[in-house]
Amino acid sequence: MSGLTQSMENYLRSIYELSYANKGVRLTDLAEKMKVKKASANNAVMKLTKMGYCVQLKYEPIFLTDAGIEAVKAATGKHIIILKFLKDVLSVDNQTAETETTKIEHHLSTSTVYAMHQLHTKLKSKPDN
Repeated sequence: MSGLTQSMENYLRSIYELSYANKGVRLTDLAEKMKVKKASANNAVMKLTKMGYCVQLKYEPIFLTDAGIEAVKAATGKHIIILKFLKDVLSVDNQTAETETTKIEHHLSTSTVYAMHQLHTKLKSKPDN
């Protein structure tokens, strides 16, 4: 998800979470979920639209594009890998792991997350001694 800031990624996730039955997302609902003013949410949606992650016609609901959906899936996968690594490999408790995953996931490269996944998989496949 190159080019996306942490904030933009959070907006994409929120749009995805609020979307259901292909009805799109109202700007008001997005602003409420993000705990921002409608103007801030609108600015973010305009940027995401320019980047090709969502579409919104004036006064119409917001829809994620295929690229937006893929970006959310990639971010979610990254989140899950880091969370499992912290819990399973480092034995971090659930609440701390979730909090710290949210803090660090935006700062780790894809290659680092992949290495975490590889190590987690390798350790998981070893029989207990």
